[in-house]
Amino acid sequence: MDKKSKIAVFGGTGMLGSAVVRNLKSKGYEKVYAVSKDTEFDLLNKQMVDDFMINIQPEYLFMVAGLVGGILANNSRQADFLYQNALMILYTLDSVKSHSPKTKLLFTGSTCIYPKENPQPINESRFMAGPLEETNKGYAIAKGMGVIACQLYRDQYGLNTLEIMPTNMYGPRDNYDLNNSHFIAAMIKKLVMAKKEGIVPTFWGTGKPRREALYVDDCANGLVFLMENYNSSEIVNIGTGTDHSIAEYIDITKDLVGYDGKINWDTTKPDGMYQKMTDIQRLKSIMTDFKPRTFEEGARQILKDDFGI
Repeated sequence: MDKKSKIAVFGGTGMLGSAVVRNLKSKGYEKVYAVSKDTEFDLLNKQMVDDFMINIQPEYLFMVAGLVGGILANNSRQADFLYQNALMILYTLDSVKSHSPKTKLLFTGSTCIYPKENPQPINESRFMAGPLEETNKGYAIAKGMGVIACQLYRDQYGLNTLEIMPTNMYGPRDNYDLNNSHFIAAMIKKLVMAKKEGIVPTFWGTGKPRREALYVDDCANGLVFLMENYNSSEIVNIGTGTDHSIAEYIDITKDLVGYDGKINWDTTKPDGMYQKMTDIQRLKSIMTDFKPRTFEEGARQILKDDFGI
């Protein structure tokens, strides 16, 4: 990648997209096009995608846009998550093929593409190896279809496509709406409210399931490195290689927030998958110095930047 290369980031004002933009600019890339709904760019409008490809002809494209949400949003809007996420990557791929075939495209899926039951940590070979988790099946199928679509467009049309699977992320520009946020953001918001307003927080399930938590800027650093250095159709996971239980994340955050009060567990609500930790050996074989920050380090930064704690 040349510092004067034209680089597009679809979803460039969202949590991951804005982190990719920050990373690119910090490394001296000069022509970065961050497009999203915030810039009145609609990835569900095929003509708009075509016009962008025709007019800009980006040499590199980070496709990190998507309809995302936590377990509540995923489970209640399965069809929306399937439809919108599927169309976004299909429109993008077809437009690259037709109007800018030399564009190198990096597509971010999700570790949700892997089966509900897996040996831990989850290796990339587990893709399509078993039934999916029911609570986010629509999103997972759309992202899995995106992986296959990228590989098929590579095989049939010669596009240079990468398929990268990030684990659960948190960080700047996260969504703190308790109705559709992911677990880490919702947990932080609830514990800050508990500290400031005396509201006893309630969390779903038993607290026993284990999850990874990847700071979004560490993910972006990996994505940019892969765009610069990787050219294979083999899936690559991006995670931390470590995990905590939900209850452990809550305990760490309680200490950082300074909340020592009660919490409630709603065991009528689902836990989801018991454990979902990614195998990142393939990433580390490519990016040997990849070393994501700990959750405590990342959460402390978020509390300072987003909540003034």
